[in-house]
Amino acid sequence: METLSQILRYTLVTALMVPLLGGALLLAPFSTRGGWRIVRAWNQIVLRIFGVEIEAHYEGGRDQLKNGGVIVGLNQQSLIDPTVGYAGLNERFMSIWNLEYALIPFFGWVSFILGWVVVRQWPAQAKRQIEKAAQFVAQGGLVYLSAEGKRSTDGELNPYKKGPVVMAISAQAPIHPLYISGSRKCMPPGEWKIRPGKIVVRFLAPIPTVGLSYDDRDALLLKIREIGENSHLAAAQATASRAPVL
Repeated sequence: METLSQILRYTLVTALMVPLLGGALLLAPFSTRGGWRIVRAWNQIVLRIFGVEIEAHYEGGRDQLKNGGVIVGLNQQSLIDPTVGYAGLNERFMSIWNLEYALIPFFGWVSFILGWVVVRQWPAQAKRQIEKAAQFVAQGGLVYLSAEGKRSTDGELNPYKKGPVVMAISAQAPIHPLYISGSRKCMPPGEWKIRPGKIVVRFLAPIPTVGLSYDDRDALLLKIREIGENSHLAAAQATASRAPVL
């Protein structure tokens, strides 16, 4: 019965994807904000269909993203994380995708139309696109980048990459550390079923970069890593405290 229920839910999600994201594709060239709202609404609907609740917290206040910056994902635990990001953020953002993701019907197409940066395996092209994203941040936009760069297979944090930190310093824009907890439980690695549950999206206090230079990248990355490890430990302890006693 569970498998049948999941298939029916995926069928409903797919049926809604075509009219909603198709509508976003048509609207986005004329109204980026309108297209974004439709995409966000579709992702929220997807999570509701599967019984997933999103709870968002902002250490810097709900308006901390208003002036833009680089959202640095401190962890990447599940395939459902991008859906959570779309559903949980109340501000339009862009990110960097490889070409193969941008070619995904509707979801990839509309992200491209909304301004997401698409990179190919060509160093010169990738550099130009990343510079484009940095300019977007410098003009007050929001860009999301994963510090890990790939999903964790064992639940532990992968090594952090310097790209998000370098972009923030280049744009002299704040870093908004983001930690997502609960997504791995809702959709564990290697599974296609999405389980009901609560996912907490936590935006930690912004980190200013005004006055920092490229030479400060290593120290700033260490600071980000410390925040990530502390958040990861706190999430593990919270999960352990809720576990039933046998």
